[in-house]
Amino acid sequence: MMVYAFFMHNSSAAAVELKAVKAPGRAKLRVVLKFGSRLLTGNTTVLDPSRMASVARAVVAEPQTEVVIVSSGAIAAGFRTLGHSVPPKRIQDRQASAAVGQGRLMSLWGDAFAEVGLVVAQVLLTNDCLTDRRRYVAASRALGTLLQAGVVPIVNENDTVSVDEIVVGDNDNLAAMTAALVDADLLALLTDVPGVLSGDPTRDPSASLIVEAESAEALRGYCYAKKSAESTGGMVTKLEAAERAGSFGIPTVIAAGTDEAALAAIVRGERAGTYISANKQPLPAREHWMAAQRGLTGALVVDEGAVAAIRRRASLLPKGVVRVEGRFRKGDLVSIIDAQGVEHARGIVRFDDHQVERIRGLHTMEVKDALGEAHGNVVMRPDRMVLVGEEEEA
Repeated sequence: MMVYAFFMHNSSAAAVELKAVKAPGRAKLRVVLKFGSRLLTGNTTVLDPSRMASVARAVVAEPQTEVVIVSSGAIAAGFRTLGHSVPPKRIQDRQASAAVGQGRLMSLWGDAFAEVGLVVAQVLLTNDCLTDRRRYVAASRALGTLLQAGVVPIVNENDTVSVDEIVVGDNDNLAAMTAALVDADLLALLTDVPGVLSGDPTRDPSASLIVEAESAEALRGYCYAKKSAESTGGMVTKLEAAERAGSFGIPTVIAAGTDEAALAAIVRGERAGTYISANKQPLPAREHWMAAQRGLTGALVVDEGAVAAIRRRASLLPKGVVRVEGRFRKGDLVSIIDAQGVEHARGIVRFDDHQVERIRGLHTMEVKDALGEAHGNVVMRPDRMVLVGEEEEA
């Protein structure tokens, strides 16, 4: 992961300049840049090719940096073609707009990078690409291969088939997960403001930039409403994404993508906007993958004894499972919740939902008889489990 070297301008200066250093053993710095729809459309509702061109110029100017771009804008690029005067709200209309607009979006990115002699690649992800461990690893390898070939991956949510992500429109968190996929040195969430501000600039002219924060949580009080129909995120999701990236040891900057000097500095690994530190003790890769996933399709409701055992890092046994919710297969990532619906852990389950339903409440010695063959007698092992919430820090 990235290490930052600190340089004082002088012995009495309060300001600190940060310079990114690539991870040991890696030839180049690796940066993930995320651009939202509002940034790519400016004050209009039309994608602005000049914005893409400025990004391409910044990237080509730093040959020692590998860049992955997470780009919103597919719906913004397609809704007018389908006869809508404003971005539609119905799910099916947004899906159709995304299907039409994704090609236009990629064409603009491709043209911008072709002008500077670079090639782009489209990478569309869905939530199950991230929650399924095998697909997650496959996506990671594919992105790594593209970067090694000198290609600039353009990542987007596959809005046409991913209903949940269209509703929440959360490409900020997709960017955090992409940063984890490529083991990035820095995540940059680019917007149309200089960074996290001390007040709402539309109401407080004296609002100033918060230059640095130890954690995303420290900035929760500085979130203001989004201003665009095309934009489906906001500062809240950016801080959530920064928290996710930080848990994997990846620092985040939130900065103005309209500022070419700031963009160039970020690609060089230098300070710009608001810098949010990464966790000093990040989770291992597998645990981070489990903790960071969203939209899990299955859950195991357990009793108080099982919750206590999980907190002690013990296995989840059939005896402690009181109910099965949702559908899942052996090897899927599922939540462990209590009777009140509070999630305490999540992990890789060793049975499918039908099998857990048959053995829940049984002693371990009864499992073989219930299933008719040897499947093991532990529902979830501690080495394939991660605590969440307060228990994770205990």
